[in-house]
Amino acid sequence: MDKKIAKTGSTMTSSSNPMTMTPACAIDRDVLNENTVGRMDDLGLSVFAKLCGANRGAFVLDPPDGGTYGCTTFPESFSADAGLPYAVPDSANLTQSFASGNVPASATVDIVDRYIGAVYQSSSGVNANPYACDVNGLATLKNCQSPSEKSRSLRADGDIVNAVTLAGAFVYQPWATGGKILSMDEVKAFYRSRDFREMASLGVNTVQIPVPCDAFYESGEVVATISSLLYKADKAGLSAIIVLVAPDIEKEGIAEEIVVEHVKSAASFASESSNVIALQLPSSSPSLFGAVRSVNDKLSVLVPTDRGRLNIFSLPPDSHLFAALDVGAITSVADIASSDSEGDRMKMFYHESVTCIDRSPIEWLECYHDTPVYVTSGFDLAIDDCVRAGEAGFKDYGQCDRFGETVSSGWWRRHRLSLASRQLFTYSRGLGCSFSAWKLYGDDAADANSEASINIPEKLLCLRDVAAAGLVPQLSIVSNSSALGAACLNGPRPDFAMEDEIYTPTLVPHDCGKGWWNATAGQCDYWVPPPEEETPIDYRTLVKGAAAGAFVALVLAWVVKKLSRNDEGYLALP
Repeated sequence: MDKKIAKTGSTMTSSSNPMTMTPACAIDRDVLNENTVGRMDDLGLSVFAKLCGANRGAFVLDPPDGGTYGCTTFPESFSADAGLPYAVPDSANLTQSFASGNVPASATVDIVDRYIGAVYQSSSGVNANPYACDVNGLATLKNCQSPSEKSRSLRADGDIVNAVTLAGAFVYQPWATGGKILSMDEVKAFYRSRDFREMASLGVNTVQIPVPCDAFYESGEVVATISSLLYKADKAGLSAIIVLVAPDIEKEGIAEEIVVEHVKSAASFASESSNVIALQLPSSSPSLFGAVRSVNDKLSVLVPTDRGRLNIFSLPPDSHLFAALDVGAITSVADIASSDSEGDRMKMFYHESVTCIDRSPIEWLECYHDTPVYVTSGFDLAIDDCVRAGEAGFKDYGQCDRFGETVSSGWWRRHRLSLASRQLFTYSRGLGCSFSAWKLYGDDAADANSEASINIPEKLLCLRDVAAAGLVPQLSIVSNSSALGAACLNGPRPDFAMEDEIYTPTLVPHDCGKGWWNATAGQCDYWVPPPEEETPIDYRTLVKGAAAGAFVALVLAWVVKKLSRNDEGYLALP
């Protein structure tokens, strides 16, 4: 995201500044450029299918030129500005002309860039819409500037945070500890010096430590154990983020004033620790931020939020205040439910498809609200809530019955790596992210070095295990947008019913012309009956287009539901 030019449209921007420019949406040239556009499977599906329906399909130019345009009518200036001596009339012509080699790659990207910018500029309320610049992860916001001149890194070295969470150490996580509440001696044995060295070797530069909010109020065994883990992390060259977890104030009957005092104690501890780079608050209550500032006016503070609260999320001006975003994707039936093998794969396809979309709100919050974003939770390879099976409130929709099919499956390996790559690229558009866990308590087996070691759902949340199985890219490349951006260049492969270790070979499609094969009826069906003699068609193209189009349309419908926060038709999980 371009952060060099001042922005407007935000309550934080001064309208009196004559140099102020309006934020714009443009192609991310590190991801989509003349060298990569040829690697796109379908330019039309990736770009035009996403935007052609915006503003009832219409866009205009600024300043106006007397015309109204859309996907079916491009202004001639698009082609002229791209250096073409002829006009590309519409999106379909551009897609076809580029595919046939009649329009150069550089001009194709330039025209797409102008189209995306014009659609965004023609859209109303973009400053209040976190997803207005969403083009499947291919676009970025530019003309943004921080009025408070905030740092774009939590780390002193300016690097993106590559963190892993020490799950189950101080805050009870039954899936991480086998249902056991650990003693402090067990915590020390759980996270050994060797673990921190292994984290560093994978490219981790920070550990995230969830602790009870009152842990620092009185010195004791918990504080001593936290200090011990911080020392081990420091020796391995790792910094730390402390995440405060508060009890339910209403259920526990704890006054907010007491929580404020607990936060003050945590801020004092963090200020005195050489490798603690940030403190995450247990809620967005202004009194808690004030508690930290009463102790240290420069300690980086993370304020928790989630996708559903982005439009109402607001922070006071402070150059060391940031958002901690939960991107967890197991909050609704649409996220987790499936009861057969193909449904499991469609669900994975869905999660892959929507991951790159999260780039848009991460950049929107920084551009329009001067709030850089750190992804504090939700980064892992789980696509269901099976780690909570057996817990109170767990709902069984059949989603956990076939995990064994995924072990040693080439299909699941490809798509899990795809999901991880998309997540890592998307979440690195902000301050960085933390993987959900390092390892499971008591699981120090020497055979955690192959894909077969991912034999239970819990290990999909453990960075050590998924890295050993080759299911995540190297964390050290997060600063390389070109390398990681390839993950969002195309949508996921819609091959969930194709041949692999689980499914038998897919039959050759029947010759149905412009119709489709009805397997139930055992015949070809048509919207309009064909003439007696049909011209032969290219079945590979038909099957590819039909599969991609149908399933992308399905995913887009789900995405609209998900992003609009309209729960009609979906059952929200407790």
